[in-house]
Amino acid sequence: MIISRRLEKGVKNNTCIRCFFGMKESLMDKSVAYKEKYGLTPQFKAGLHCGKVTTGEIGVLKKEIMFTCDVLNTTARIEGLCNNYDLDILVSDSITDKLDLSLYSKVESVGKNTLTGKDVQFELFTLYHI
Repeated sequence: MIISRRLEKGVKNNTCIRCFFGMKESLMDKSVAYKEKYGLTPQFKAGLHCGKVTTGEIGVLKKEIMFTCDVLNTTARIEGLCNNYDLDILVSDSITDKLDLSLYSKVESVGKNTLTGKDVQFELFTLYHI
């Protein structure tokens, strides 16, 4: 799933972080029902990053929304590192300075990482809901 917002709206009141924890809480609230009906509880991990995204609509009969940009690739690679660190969320240093994380989360650096195909390192952080 890709959730994209204008940067100003995504960081205002930590909307992007609150969205993540809200989705996690909603799944936890329904975990017993999911387990009974499907035999498992859905889980997900998230990578948060920011930058310019190009969107477009393609197709005539069946329209689809298309996203293209380097920021999606970077975000996907950040999310992929969640498994390496056994974490549910990783946030890049590109966005952490735009958020007020002290209000909602405990923040812990997992260090600088070189992402596949990138020349620069990103410091990544994980968040714990208070």
